[in-house]
This record gives sequence, structure tokens and C-alpha cells, in this order.
Amino acid sequence: MADTLKMKERLLSLSPQLCVERARYITRSYEASEGEPAVVRRAKAFAEILANITVNIWPDELIVGSTNGKEVGGGLYPECSPRILQELEGVASRETNPFSVQAEDLQEIGEEILPYWQGRTVEDRARSGLPEELNRRMNAIGGGMIFTEVVGMGHILLNHARVAGEGLNGVIGEIEEKLAAVPEEDGETRDFLEASALACRAAIAFAERHAREAERQAAREEDEGRKAELTEIARICRKVPARAAETLWEGLQSIYFTHTCAQIEDYDMSVSFGGIDRYLYPLYAADLEEGRLTREEACTLLECFFLKLNANASCLDIAGDMAFGGIKTSTNLIVGGTDASGEDMTNDLSLLALEARERVCMTEPNFGVRISARTSPEFLHRVSRSVVEDRGHLQFFNDDVIIPALVACGVPREEAADYSVIGCVELGIPGRSSTSANASLLDLSLCLELALNRGRKMTGGFLSQFEAGEQLGPETPEPLEMNSIEEVLDAFREQVEALAARMVVVLDSLAEAQAECRPFPFISSFTGDCVAAGKDITRGGARYNSIAVQGVGMATVGDSLAAIDQLVFQEGKVSMGELLQAMQGDFAEAEPLRQMLVNRCPKFGNDDDEVDLLCARVMDIFCDAVVRHPTRRGGHYLPGALSTNGHVAFGLGEPALPSGRRMGEPLSPGLSPCQGMNTQGPTAALKSASKVNQGRLANGISLNLEFTPAFFRGEGAADDFADLLRTYCDLGGMHWQCNIVGRETLVEAMEKPQLHQDLLVRPAGYSMRFVNLSPLVQSEMIARTAYTR
Repeated sequence: MADTLKMKERLLSLSPQLCVERARYITRSYEASEGEPAVVRRAKAFAEILANITVNIWPDELIVGSTNGKEVGGGLYPECSPRILQELEGVASRETNPFSVQAEDLQEIGEEILPYWQGRTVEDRARSGLPEELNRRMNAIGGGMIFTEVVGMGHILLNHARVAGEGLNGVIGEIEEKLAAVPEEDGETRDFLEASALACRAAIAFAERHAREAERQAAREEDEGRKAELTEIARICRKVPARAAETLWEGLQSIYFTHTCAQIEDYDMSVSFGGIDRYLYPLYAADLEEGRLTREEACTLLECFFLKLNANASCLDIAGDMAFGGIKTSTNLIVGGTDASGEDMTNDLSLLALEARERVCMTEPNFGVRISARTSPEFLHRVSRSVVEDRGHLQFFNDDVIIPALVACGVPREEAADYSVIGCVELGIPGRSSTSANASLLDLSLCLELALNRGRKMTGGFLSQFEAGEQLGPETPEPLEMNSIEEVLDAFREQVEALAARMVVVLDSLAEAQAECRPFPFISSFTGDCVAAGKDITRGGARYNSIAVQGVGMATVGDSLAAIDQLVFQEGKVSMGELLQAMQGDFAEAEPLRQMLVNRCPKFGNDDDEVDLLCARVMDIFCDAVVRHPTRRGGHYLPGALSTNGHVAFGLGEPALPSGRRMGEPLSPGLSPCQGMNTQGPTAALKSASKVNQGRLANGISLNLEFTPAFFRGEGAADDFADLLRTYCDLGGMHWQCNIVGRETLVEAMEKPQLHQDLLVRPAGYSMRFVNLSPLVQSEMIARTAYTR
């Protein structure tokens, strides 16, 4: 079988290229379908892309297909936003994540593609319904709001179990049966169903194109081993995803085709696989039993599958690269966990997938492990060994918190037990949910700034696009007249509620624009309840609908509140006026005060109730502000605590804060402590995080801790990590991941990137090569506390 080490080396040697083909064919199709229903136009455009995009089968590949015509590359989504199209001339020379672009492609984009989409994009449609104030604040530095869906949705868990187990022909059969019962006068439903059937047939035809290419290559192949592989690839592509998969190879190819087609239709970011050890295990077990594969050959197939995921890269605009830079596609995959009765579902495919991940050890897939009180000590030790040996770059999710959290959101336990992870750490039900799982990020520190200045910007900030004194929130009481931390919290609550309400207005407008301009007939065709309801996922057809708002900067705000409470209200060491004046001057004339704020006041991450319980209240206020809002798709807004790199982007627009943080510095990431402030060991940090009611954060949370290699050294290292992990889960932790790398290594990698091309890290809920991160994100990681012995 394939030499996966050679394949990995080849992938790493290639720089990503931008492919214009998707943009070309969707534009041509839309030009030809003016006046037709949006869902029909989308299906026709999807079919046009799949019929014309270049089909390649690269050397040694066993899993085939791509969203674009490059060996390593990314496509364009001009129907979402014009931003990246307007920046393409500089994308090849930008400092982080450059893409090479051919001159003729730039010309085509500038002369044919961009002009057509001016005024027609989802962002254009969404902005047209918003007041000027919200238009100005959308994704503006210092405005407190980041909206990711202006560039595309993605972030979905596909129904791979159904497509692999039944095939798209089965999906088409259900559509045709439903269509036969829909009256002719119900044109909207019929349009959706006919578009969905067209999209499924286009996906089958796309696979057939790969079968023909495999046959073409096999006919001229001189190596008999490779000829046999190409012949088998042709057979498989002619079978799946049209029909049910019956072998592991067929199953992997089926879900990869489905995944690729969904990325082409929707967006290439965070389209995720769910628990492959559940729905592919019967195929794997049958292969072993019938002698079709050895365990080693099955591992090679998984390695090829994982390598293939690294050939696609998402090309972000400048703002997106700042907030989410370094991410390829954040394709999540998870193993382990319990069923509805609480029984552990871990099996040999769980272990084999882990082995394949360790051998490949690239950024994709974003590999997660579900654990619970029922997880066997043997499996817990095995995954812990992967972490301490720095091979798997795993993240962990606690069933004992997540399943009840989903049940509390109205998901039956039987379905909640089947949960998986989307993108970074976001939660969803595979094949039954439309989540918009990372639709937006809310800057909690801005809310504190406004609470301390009667709803006005305190200063312009480091790179803020707003002036000092601008009214960005409701007018709350004069801070100089506040006499307790409760009064500060009341003002903070009012600002959070107002900012969340403003964000909902924007998100509702984006959701309406998606439904009107950009439905998804292919994805909807096999998403639970869409066909039965006759509705696309953008119109609420999925069984579960939610839109996420991530709260960013919890520990920054909590540390600031604790400092105000201690130094202003309890000890009287400084007046509120003196503190605010020092903040407005970025502590330039008040360094002794800043040192007092940093060193004498309690900090989250050290098991100190004085600050930890304030952080818990911050997140309760945030959750209350978000969950009260229904979505236009018939679901609810869900709170989460994932910042990706948004804590760095938000920090650029924020002035100095009462925690002692200076203007422009990053906020705290996810549910993690502020950089360098957690000094009492990892158990203390885990205890601090557990005091936040993580079950309320039903969209998911990210907790990241850093260790030096010396911390986990020796024969008992895996047991030490397993003990920490078990302790955190017993305390009610939802998610945990870590980096095991010394600060000196990170500093050297920043200064001499050529020496550390393979250094893989987890800056947030995803893995990335450190050298591909922006200098701002690199510096933020270096500033974090790294526990050592």
C-alpha cells in the first residue's frame, strides 16, 4: 500500500495555491440562471462546479477528490463577501498564510468575477437591512463584535452515517417519494426537493469523473501495484457515494466525497466528520473478519485519509487571518465516548484512528477524544501517553458534562449521546443539526470598558476604529459614584445585554441573507428532517437549529473586577477616579499602580474564589444575555467560550484595563487564564475553570494549558496526565487540551522558523504549525504560563 511518509513529505514541500475554478463556475452558472428561485440556482451552480472543476489523482493517493484543482490549495466563495477578492493581489506576499495566485486568474477575478458579485453577496444583502451604526461596527477593531459568517458558514456535522450506510441513491429515493406527495401549487417545497435531488445526482457524477480519471491513469501505469490501486479506486468511485459502502476503503472514500462536496457547496471551514469509530467500525470489523484487510493496511488507509485532509486550505481575508490565522480547515474528527445508556463505545477503530493520527501528525484532522467516568483506565492511559509524548495533539471532551448540557437544550438523551464536535470545540448532533457554531464573537472586555465610562469608549485603543468618548453602549451610572463591585457588575450586565442584542440583530440579518441568497440543497438533502419538512437548513429544516455567540476575555474581565473590588472597594488603596485616569494613560505615569494590579490582586487560574467566582458570574451574565434570544430558524442562540484568535484581535482595539493589562495586549483566550497569571500549578488552574458553570456554555468551551517537556518526563508521565484529566472531568470540566513545548523553543521558532517547520501547537481549539501563525499569535502563546517541575 501507499508510502504515507513519502506522501507527507510531498505535502509539506508544497505551498498552497489559490484556485479560481469554483468562483469561475458559480459565477457563470448564476449569470445563466437569473430570475430563478435561489435554491434552484444553488443546485445548478453546485452541479456546474462539480461537472467542470479539474479532477486530479495525485501520486500514491488512495483517497481521492478535492475542492479545487491544485494539489495543495484553496478555492474562493465570491457569493459570500467581496473582501478576499479585493485583497487577492497581496495574498501571495502577505506575512502569514500566503497563497500563490496566477496572473491570469487575478485578471479573470478582477474583470469577470468580482464585478458580477458587487452588491449581490450575502454580506451585501445582510448589510442592506442594518442601521448605519451596526454596519460600521461589524468586524471593526474596537467595536466588540466579530462575525465569521460574512465569509461563509461551514461549521456543520454531516450525516456521514447515513450516506456511508445507505448511499445518495437512498437519499434521492426519499426525496422522490416526498416530491410525489407535494401538490403542484406548493412551488417552494417542490423547488427545494427538486434542487436537492439535482445536487445529489451532481455529487454522484463527480465521483464518476474520478472513476474515469483512475481508469485513465491505470491504463498507462507501469507499476503493477499502483495499477491495481488505481483500478480499485475506479471501482470504489463508481460505487460510492451513490450506494452503501461495504468496506473500510469504500467508507472512507464515501465520507470524503460527501465532505468535499459539502465544502464546495457551503464553505471549506470546519465541515466535520463526527465519530468515525462509530459509523465505520462495522466496515472495519467486516474487513478483518473476511480477510480483505489487515490491521496495518487499515491504518494505512486512515493515514491516507488524514493526509488528504491537509491538501485543502482555507484562504482567509486579512481580518479573518488575524482572528483565525493559521487554520487550514479545522476539520474535526472524534473517537470514544458513551452511548445513551452510559456504556463505553470505545473500540479497536478508536485506537487505530489514534495510531494513524500519531503517524501522520499534521494539522488536520482536528482530533478529539470523548471521555467519561466509564472510560477504561487502559484507553485513558493510551490517549494520555499520546499527549505526553507530544504525538497526537489531542483534545478531550467530557461526556458527563456535555450530554446533560445538550439534554437541557431540548435534545433527547439518545441523540445527545451521539454528539460530536464541529471545527474547534463546538458541539452538535451529527446529521440532525444546523448550528452556525462559530457565527460570532463578543468582546466581554469592551463591555467592562463601557461599564466604567457610562457606555462610552474610554480611549481610542491601540488600533481601534472608534474615538474616545463615542457612545457604543447604553448610558450606565457614573463609575465615580459606584460604591461596590455589585454596582460595577450591574453596569457590566447592562452593557453585555445591549451588545448581545445588537449582535443578534446582525446575526438575524445574516441568517435571513443566507436563506434568501445561499441555501444548501445538497447538505440539506441528508440532514435530519429537512426533506420531511420540505425546508432547507437555512430556513429551519434541520431538527436542531442554533446560532452561536462566543464570549471572549472572561479571565481578563474577572481579573479586572477582582482588582477593582480589592483595591478600590475593600482596601481603598486607590480611588476609582485614579484607576480610570491611569487606564486612560495606559499606565504610562502609573507603573507602580499597574504593578500593584498585576501582582497584589487575585488572578483566575490559581484556585482563588475571590476571582474565580467573579469569572463565573461574568459567564452567567453572558449566558443570560445570549440564551434569551430565539433565532429566525426556529432555534435559540447558544453561548460558548471559544476565542480562536479573537482574543488577540479584540485586544488590538481595547485600552488598558484594571487587571493591569496594557493597551493593545491580547485578552484571555477561551476559558483559560490570562497570559502568565496562572502561577500555582495545573491543578489550581483546572479547579478555577471548574467553578464556571460550563454546562451552560452549550456551544462548547476551550481550555488550554501549557507545559514544558520537563513536566511530563519519566515512566509515570502518562499516569500523571491521566490523573489530571480525570480530576478535571470529575470537577465538571467540559473540554481540555494542552501544549507541551518550552518557551525557549517557541522563541527560537519565532526567530528562526526554518529550524522548526514541523513544530505543531494548539493556539486555541485547533492545531497549527507554529511558524504559520502570525507574530501576534506567536507572541501571545509565548506569554502564557508553561508549567514545569
